[in-house]
Amino acid sequence: MSSDAQETLNSLIIPLNDETLLLPNVAVAELVGYRITRPAPPGAPQWFLGWSLWREQQVPMVDFEAMQGQPLQAPEGIPRGLVLNALGGRPGISFIGLRVGGIPRSRRVQRGELSAHGEASVLSVQSVRLADDALDMLIPDLPAIEQLLDEHQLLRPPAA
Repeated sequence: MSSDAQETLNSLIIPLNDETLLLPNVAVAELVGYRITRPAPPGAPQWFLGWSLWREQQVPMVDFEAMQGQPLQAPEGIPRGLVLNALGGRPGISFIGLRVGGIPRSRRVQRGELSAHGEASVLSVQSVRLADDALDMLIPDLPAIEQLLDEHQLLRPPAA
């Protein structure tokens, strides 16, 4: 492996409404049109949007900003669903989904150009900034999001 490959990480900058996320490409399975095929059950937290059918699987969809305690708001522009690879190792769960507010843009992040900036928030590992970008971005804690879905028994839809 070349030293250049070891020094860079292919990433996605993901727009939400008021926040921006930074994720490595390998965390993302696919960007899809946002569509809820099974609504959230009564009493579900406001951040849980329901399930979206993707490749014959019901994927739980969440609003990351609402998970952090911000008011749930309709996305600006055309909403999309970002299907993410589940990292928690729970049997039968391979994916979780985030509602995003636009099209993510690809970015190769070089070692040394990423710096901690500000405070991490609920369900994020770190708030970061790239050397040539004034935009603060959050690196979400995907296993913690999956754990929260599991605690609320929302990883799978109830049996029909």
